[in-house]
Amino acid sequence: MADVEVKKEEYLVIGKTDAVEISVDTFLCKGCGICLELCPRTVFEWSQELSEKGVHYPVAVKADKCVKCKLCELLCPDFAIAVKW
Repeated sequence: MADVEVKKEEYLVIGKTDAVEISVDTFLCKGCGICLELCPRTVFEWSQELSEKGVHYPVAVKADKCVKCKLCELLCPDFAIAVKW
């Protein structure tokens, strides 16, 4: 398994491996949980801290399991998730 690096830069929380980078914009995210429920590989977990809006946000702590289907990005109603490879 690849090492997953999770870092926070201002409003972005980035889960990154050599193969994929998944970023969540905590300013846009409303904490609906659609990405957690619909990810086929359970890449996301809830954060321990609250965002600027006062909600827990998803963090891609298992980015090494990502198959790049982009369901999280496509189904996010707030356009808060970006998947790059």
